[in-house]
Amino acid sequence: MRQKYLILKNDENNDLIIREFTEQGKEIFSLVCEETYDSKIVESSMAIDRKHFISTLRTRNLFPPEIYADKIAESVMAVYGAENNQPVEVFIDDADLLATTRKELKAADDIKNELAVPAIDELLEDDLEDDFDDSNVIIKKNYSIKVADDEPDDDELSDVNNDS
Repeated sequence: MRQKYLILKNDENNDLIIREFTEQGKEIFSLVCEETYDSKIVESSMAIDRKHFISTLRTRNLFPPEIYADKIAESVMAVYGAENNQPVEVFIDDADLLATTRKELKAADDIKNELAVPAIDELLEDDLEDDFDDSNVIIKKNYSIKVADDEPDDDELSDVNNDS
């Protein structure tokens, strides 16, 4: 699915408008959500840090995934840094996100394989019997089990269950 975000800085009302569109057909986008932010709040959250700024841009209605929110935040900063107040469009394609995620997973898997512990076969190759000294091993052959006198045995339990 493809999405488009339109970012407008409205100096007349001193606010920021972000519109989210989703692709309904070939190059046909429909408006899904529109959020308006006070410019003072946007500018102050930009000054704190990026994570805080992204959390300011996310709302109950407009809550893009982190990778999308990061792109939107970059575009908002560009709008506020530019002299002209031209709207900015951000296009996002889920196929690109999936491709990026696959590459990251492959890289993480490669690192995991490099750091992996030796295979079980390698561990079993050691001849453990050479290092084993059985002279200190105590083997107890006679085991006894003591049943408590106050606990009912299985026959008594089945008689009680059948009576009820």
